[in-house]
Formats: sequence, C-alpha cells, structure tokens
Amino acid sequence: MLGVQKKIMGNVKMITRYRTFDIKINDSGKLFVSFDSHLLNRPPYEFEPQFEIVSEAMDAIDQYWRNETRRFSEGVLR
Repeated sequence: MLGVQKKIMGNVKMITRYRTFDIKINDSGKLFVSFDSHLLNRPPYEFEPQFEIVSEAMDAIDQYWRNETRRFSEGVLR
C-alpha cells in the first residue's frame, strides 16, 4: 500500500501530528491528512480534500472529532 500511495502522491513529508492525524505535504505543495489504523484500532482514514495551509487541515481534523464525538454520544444515549 505504501508503494502505491507513494506513486500516486510522489514524495511526501511529514509536517506535524495533530490529534492522532498526520498532516503531510506532497511534491505539489498540497497538504493532506491521514491516520494509520494501528494507532486507533480503526480502518485507515484519509481526508478527501487536500489543503492549502496547516490551519485548514487542523480545522478539518477538529470537525472530524466533533462529528465522532456526536456520533458516539448519540449511540450511547439511545
């Protein structure tokens, strides 16, 4: 999988890790967000859009966790 991902995205460089997600930059200068399944015992996840600046990526991660928290609390309360 890593080889396939590398061919599609070219060389990638890790920028930072934020709330269990990796924010990386590819050769074209676009940021993308993903996490490895072994960190959370969940299927691998990658955000569909690519981002221009790190704060946009962080906002998307925050939104993801707000949605996950809402889904969890709705499931628990039912």
